[in-house]
Amino acid sequence: MTRGNMENREIEIRRNVVERGLMAAKDFAQKNMRLVIWSVVGLAAAAVLLSAGYLLYDSRQEADLARYERILDDFRGLNPSTDAERAAAVEKTAAELIAASDGAHWGYVSRSGLYVAAGLYFEAGMYEKALESYLKSADRSPRSFFAPLALQQAARSCEALGRNGEAVEICRRLEKDYADSAVADQVAYDAGRLYQMEGDLFKARESFNKVLTLFPRSPFAKKARERLMLLGLVEGKG
Repeated sequence: MTRGNMENREIEIRRNVVERGLMAAKDFAQKNMRLVIWSVVGLAAAAVLLSAGYLLYDSRQEADLARYERILDDFRGLNPSTDAERAAAVEKTAAELIAASDGAHWGYVSRSGLYVAAGLYFEAGMYEKALESYLKSADRSPRSFFAPLALQQAARSCEALGRNGEAVEICRRLEKDYADSAVADQVAYDAGRLYQMEGDLFKARESFNKVLTLFPRSPFAKKARERLMLLGLVEGKG
């Protein structure tokens, strides 16, 4: 058999297979017409529901974002002249952001609203409220980019409140759950610094050495090295 005949034979075989498949599908459709009709109707209904769901989601996202931006724009437009007015502006704006975040349920506003509100509290020196909002932000969206940042700021809020033990616990949580986060080097350094403040020099050295080992190119590596040198000097004098 020539090469041309072989190719024609293969084409004919493939054509027969396709034709048999089409005929089988046709026979099945004719014998199960009701099932086929309902299947088509079901698929069409599913497509409509998916489209409607996407439109609803997109519309809700836009409305949430517009509300979020309006709150921030109103805050930027304020010009408080006294500490009391500034505190009141922060309280009002943070409460509105938290309400917007709670009402969003999904999307950017849900993930970031609490974090931004906590930041306003922190900058205003309202560390207790900042701590509460940062922890809620991390718990609400534990896989979000904001989660490790929120926990880091929660530790700093604890430190500002003089609750270094709680700050250390938050650092441990960060090191356990977010070892690969963008702030892992700073978290390890902060943990060492907090241990040092608490008088646990062994843990402090351990954390500073961790920075040097895991993050040798980090700007916090230099600071960790300096801290270790100072610890050595202190122990030498002891």
